[in-house]
This record gives sequence, C-alpha cells and structure tokens, in this order.
Amino acid sequence: MTICLSYSLSLCLSILCSGFLSAAEYYRWVDQNGVVHFTDNMHNIPEKQRGAAGRIKAQESPKAAETTNRGAATKASIPFEKRGQVVVIEAMLNGKTPAKLVVDTGATYTMISVATAKELDIDPSGNERRLPIQTANGTIQAPLTSLESINVGGMEMKNLTAVIHDAVPNSQIAGLLGLNFLSNFRIDIDTQKGLLHLEKK
Repeated sequence: MTICLSYSLSLCLSILCSGFLSAAEYYRWVDQNGVVHFTDNMHNIPEKQRGAAGRIKAQESPKAAETTNRGAATKASIPFEKRGQVVVIEAMLNGKTPAKLVVDTGATYTMISVATAKELDIDPSGNERRLPIQTANGTIQAPLTSLESINVGGMEMKNLTAVIHDAVPNSQIAGLLGLNFLSNFRIDIDTQKGLLHLEKK
C-alpha cells in the first residue's frame, strides 16, 4: 500500500525565490511490507527496489534548523491521520500551541495559518520578511517568521523558518510540515500501522 504525501493545493504553491535556495533530490520507495521510505542517498535503497524508486526534486533552505536536546532520543514513531491522500500529524509549536500539520515533502518551507500565527502571538503585518508565492489568483507576498521551536513526537527543532499563509482550506489544519523540517530526518511511513517514523540524520 502506498501513499502520496505531496498536498495538492488549489493555490498551486510555487516558491519563486530559487535564487537563495539549493536544489535537493530525494528518493521514495516502498518495501515488501508496504512501508514508504524517503532517502537522499540511492545506496540506502535495497537493490531490488532501486528500479522502482521515485525521484522527488525539491528546493531546500540553505540553513537547516538547529536541533535541541543533543542527548535526547534520535528516533520517534508518530501516529498520523490519513485524510484523503494526505498524512496529518500533530506538532507542538513554540512549546505551547498544538497544531495539526499536513506532512508535505513537496513544500520547501513549513507553513502556518494566519490563525495559528495569532495563537503564537505573531503579527504577520509587522513582519518585513516576505516570500513570493504563486497562487491561483496570482503572486502574493507571504510573510515569513521564525518559530522558536517545533516538536513532532519528541523530535524538536529550533529557529525554524515558516511561511504565514492560509494554504489549507480546512480550519482544523494549521498548515504544512515542509522540507526545512523533514530534511533533517530519515522518513519512513508505515501506512498499515498509521505511523510516521523519524530518525535524525
């Protein structure tokens, strides 16, 4: 059983600032048990599965987030909800606000809604850092912010850049968990058990 992680947004998210982003390539493969794996190294894929592995080309922020708690656990298994073709996990933002996020390997940055930003006492209008995003209605300048921390199943990153924009047309979903978080981990998705496995690189 396979699962498609990239969220098909009606606004067609397209990051236009490729000038300061570096290209990243990931491979997606499914083992004999139906577990979906992602890796940035082809040699991590068993030879039998290499021919069927799919390539994911994405943009990656040049500066990775900082890891907290250096002596803490390096692996976690997080239960997820499957809503249609997307995977939704619960994260803790800035150590105080729980948020349901779509796991999106096609999104360069993590994204939070305007309502979630307000819960975190972030004022989007007061932020001069902007990112051009192509939507169905044209290009907009979405504000950027820096999250103090984001914790997914005990895997915590600090100083993570996030875009503030209402990307998901569902008020119960707070945004997208993008590559600037996910690229710090090896990712396995067990669709049978409903678990997202993260292992720090």
